[in-house]
Amino acid sequence: MIRLGVDAWNLPGDRRGIGRYVRQILRAWWEDERERVDVTLIVPEWHTWTVRGRYLHEVDGRPYRIVSRRGHARAGLDALWFPFNGCSWTNFRLPATATLHDASNFVVPGYAPETQGILREAAQRCRALITDSRFAQGELARALGIAPERLVPIPLGVAPPRPAVPVALDVQSMAPFVLYVGAPESRKGFDTLLEAMSLAGRERTELCLVVTSRSGNWPIPRDVRVVELGHVDDDTLAALYRACTLLAFPSRHEGFGLPVLEAMSYGAPVIASNAASLPEAGGDAACYVPPSDAAALAAAILRVSGDAAYAAELRQRGPMHAAAFTWQKTAARTLSVIEAAGQ
Repeated sequence: MIRLGVDAWNLPGDRRGIGRYVRQILRAWWEDERERVDVTLIVPEWHTWTVRGRYLHEVDGRPYRIVSRRGHARAGLDALWFPFNGCSWTNFRLPATATLHDASNFVVPGYAPETQGILREAAQRCRALITDSRFAQGELARALGIAPERLVPIPLGVAPPRPAVPVALDVQSMAPFVLYVGAPESRKGFDTLLEAMSLAGRERTELCLVVTSRSGNWPIPRDVRVVELGHVDDDTLAALYRACTLLAFPSRHEGFGLPVLEAMSYGAPVIASNAASLPEAGGDAACYVPPSDAAALAAAILRVSGDAAYAAELRQRGPMHAAAFTWQKTAARTLSVIEAAGQ
C-alpha cells in the first residue's frame, strides 16, 4: 500500500471541472482501491484542527487524516500528488506526481500567464506528470520544452446519471433552451455562442440560453434571452442536462471538456467545436462545428433543435459513448502512475 499525500489546497473552493476531477478520484480510490492507497489530505493551514470539517465536508465526510504542508515530512508518507494543475508549494522531497490539465496559460493570450511558473516548477520537480488528453499532452510538451512521453494522458471520467429528483429550479419552464456549462470566457467560445444564438433566434425565437454561471461584463445581444443561474448543485445540473434541447460547448481551447461527456450521459445532444481536445471527449457522438464560426454554430443549433430524427440519433449515441469513460478507470490509471513514480 502506498501512503499518499494529496495536495488539497483548493478542495473547498473549486467548483470547476478540476474540483470535480479531484473529488471523483478520491471517491473512487476510497470505494475501490483502499488496499492500494491510504490518502492523507495536505492543506496550507498549520492549524489543521480548525479547518478539518471544511475539508472533510468536500469529500462526503470520509475520515481522511489531514496534515499541514509544514508537517507533511513528518507524516510518514511515501509520495505526493498535486492534482490542481501543478505544484502549489515546493518544499518537498518525496516522490511527486502532478496533474497538468491543459496549456491554456501558455497558449491563450492573457489567460493567467502568471501561473506558468507553477507548471514549469512541476515539470522540474515531479517524477511523473499526468494530463487529460493527447491534445493537452502535445501542447504542454511544447510549452514546457519536455518530451511528450513525460506526460501521461489519462482521459477524465463521468459518473453514472443521478436519479431524477425534485429541484428548486423550475427547469421545464425555461424550455426549449440551449445549455452552456462553464465560465463565460473567450477561451470557451462564449462570444461565439452569443452571436450564434442571435442568428438562430431569427428562426427559433422561443429558444433561450441557460448559463450555469454569470455573464459578467459580456455584452448580451438585445435579441438573445439569457438565463444566468450561477453555480448550481449536482441535482439541478442533472435536471438541466435532462431537459435541455442541446448542450453548446464551442471552446477554442480545452484540456478535455468534461461537460460534453456529462451531457451525453444524460442523453442531451451536444454541439461542440472541432478544436483542441473536444473530438477526443466527444468521439462520434457530438455535432461538431469550427471554432469561432458563429454562423456554423447557429446552423447546428437550428438543425439539432429542428430535426427530431437527428437529435434522437445524438441522444442515442451519447450515453453509449459516455459509458466508456468512468472515474474508476481514471482513478485506477492515475494511481498506477503515482505508484510507479514512488518506487
